[in-house]
Formats: sequence, structure tokens, C-alpha cells
Amino acid sequence: MKSKLKSVVSIIALNAFLITITVYFLLQYTKTAGNSIETERADMEIRQDIVEIYGYIFRNEEIIYSIGGNSVNYLVDNGVKVGKNQLVALSQQNSADFSMKDQITALTEKLDILNKSNINLEFVTTNIEKINRDSHSMYLNMLQSIENGRFKDAGKSRTEFLILLNKKQLITGEISGSRFENIINSAEEKKSLLESQMSVSGIGASEVYSNKSGIFYARVDGYENSFTADIVKTLDFDKFDELIKKDPDSNILNNALGKVAYDFNWYLICKTQKNKTFDFTDGKKYDIIYPYSSNRTIESVLIRQIGGADSDEIILIFETAAIPFDFDFSRKQTIQIVFNEISGIKVPEEAIHIIEREDGTAAEGVYIQKGNLVVFRELPKNECLAKFDGYYLYLEPSKRPETGGGKLQLYEDIITAGKNLYDGKAID
Repeated sequence: MKSKLKSVVSIIALNAFLITITVYFLLQYTKTAGNSIETERADMEIRQDIVEIYGYIFRNEEIIYSIGGNSVNYLVDNGVKVGKNQLVALSQQNSADFSMKDQITALTEKLDILNKSNINLEFVTTNIEKINRDSHSMYLNMLQSIENGRFKDAGKSRTEFLILLNKKQLITGEISGSRFENIINSAEEKKSLLESQMSVSGIGASEVYSNKSGIFYARVDGYENSFTADIVKTLDFDKFDELIKKDPDSNILNNALGKVAYDFNWYLICKTQKNKTFDFTDGKKYDIIYPYSSNRTIESVLIRQIGGADSDEIILIFETAAIPFDFDFSRKQTIQIVFNEISGIKVPEEAIHIIEREDGTAAEGVYIQKGNLVVFRELPKNECLAKFDGYYLYLEPSKRPETGGGKLQLYEDIITAGKNLYDGKAID
């Protein structure tokens, strides 16, 4: 009987001990959980409203015809400035020279890809995961462009895609650095040999000069005499529709060896639907994004709008003098017009708090973590620019008034989760 009693007492004592330990740890967890916080960096965010449509480029360009034959040895690079009466090329009938020129062009493109791919792994640290993500994303975009019949868009990413794949082979050791150097050296030697042969064969070739100063381009598209800057002055709805349906000039395609863009001002003309949600404004500057040129942005002025008499469409005429190096002046291309842009500090919606000041008035803002302290940063409502996807955009510090403006600074750690927060609270 005494043995059973001792056993019961022992069990009760053990259970009491376990309950005490459990309660202790629960209290400690509750205390710790009450002090745990989550933060998010206060970064700059740019939001753009974009219209994506087709655009047509209008420029004043002088055609340069070949006078000696279809075999051309260009003496100036594509996209560079040339002077009036400057020697730009040698032309002759020798088909072998023409073939050599194509080979040199192909080798130049190959060398450009190889040199951009070549990385010294002893001095450069490369993120293979990022390369895998980027190459996979680029591959999917190319497939999507092909499925949608946009073959030119797919081809635009070809060079960058090859560069990523080459870098991947070097990083993973699939190809050694020395072997890669040998490939580059072999291509350079072959190119030098062909250029030497072209130089020798140039004896007796016809010299070709530019008649005007401007920017030289070896490629023509057959629309140089149609899509001119001069025609923009008298362009109307019917004339524009007629131009975009026109076939390229076969004489230019078959006989021209290049052209010179002699007016630096050029025009981008688009046709789009009238939109009730926004209006384009004559005289206003717009940022235009060119996907064919690696999403380069060019600021242009909307100089005129043309509305159709019996149509809900409108023609927009933009003008600019900007000519970036290596820009793609394809006559027709997809472009993106930024008609509205907002930038500011990105603040999560759940981080906003309303507190009572010492004088009894209310203040809206966020708590931040500064070292091991919680600090309140006021954000006036009149500095809130927009709300989207669970975030607010607030006026950036450089644009705030000198007094009475918001206190949150860029890159501070905004507290998005935490209990019993107050200004000056210490964080364990």
C-alpha cells in the first residue's frame, strides 16, 4: 500500500515539474515573440504607364549607289559620321570580293560575340544561377516571339543569348579558357587574311563618295525616298495609310551600297486608338522605349496629332535629334510610349500606423528599426502619390518641402510586423 502511494506521489510531482517547465517556456516564447519584428527596405520605385504600338521612322536620307559593281569594300564603319565628298567605299564586279566581304562581316559578328563572352575566371566572380535564369527567360521570350510570328524580335536576342551560353560553358568548365582563346585567335587570323586579300583586290575598283555630310549606313530598306522627314510637313491620314502599305523600291534594294542620313532631326510616327483614360499633349516631351535597341529610351517631343475624319484612330508625330550609337533605325518597329511616370519611396500598406502626438493630434507614418531601437517616421498624407499592389508610393526626400515634410529616408528598414511598437522601444 505504501509502495503504491509513493508511486502516485512521484507521478504527481513529475507532472507538476513538467507543467512548470512548459509554462516557463511558454512565457519565454510569448515574451520573445512579442519583441520579434520583420522589416522591409525603403527602396525607390518607378511606375510607368505605357502604350505599346508600332512606330515608323521618317528621316532625310541620301542613297549612295554602286558605280563599279556589287562587290563592295566599305572604308567607313556603319553608323559613323562622314563628311561631304568623303570616300566611303570601293566597288567592283569581282564576285569573289563580294563573298570575302560577307565572310569578313560574319567573322566580325562572331568575334564581337566571342570577346563579349570571354571572362577571366581568376578575377571575375559570376553568378551561374543568374545566368541560368536569364538565359532560360530569354529562350522562352524568343519562343514566344516565334509563336506570335515576330521573327525579327526573336532574332534581336540571339547575340545576347549566345553570349550567356558561352559564359556558362566557361564557368562550368565545359570549355577551357585556353581553348576559347584559341577560337578567338583563329577567327582574328582568318579575318586579317581576308582583309589583306580585299585590300589587294581593291586595285582598280571604283571609288564611291558621299555627296552630303551626315551618318553613314551600309544597309538600305527601299523606303529611303518615301519615309522622308520632308514629307512629314504635309502628312495626312490618307497619305500615311498609303505609305505604310507601299512596297520597298527594288532599284534601291538592288543597286544601293548604302546611304547617308543628312538631317539629324528625325520623326517617329504612330497610329493608335483614341483613349478615354489619357490624352496626349502637343508640345510635351515623352520617353519612348525602343525594344529593338535593347530597350533604349529616347526623349521625343509630340509635335502634332492627326485625327481621322471617320475614325476613332489618331496619328502621333514625335520629333527628336538624339542619335545614340548603334541604334536600330528599322523603318517599322514595336515601340513603347511612356505617357505617365511616378517615382517615390515604396512603403508596404501593412506598415502604416497612426499615432497620437504629445499635443493630442494624430500623425500617420511607419516605424523603422534603427540599430536596436524602434523609431517613428511621419509620412504626411499629402505626400502619398499612389497606391498599387499593397504598396504606397511617397514623395522622395529630395522633393520634400524644407519644413513639415515626411521623415522616412531611402533605404531605412521599415517594420512590417511586430507587437507593441512605440517610438523609442528597445529591441532585444
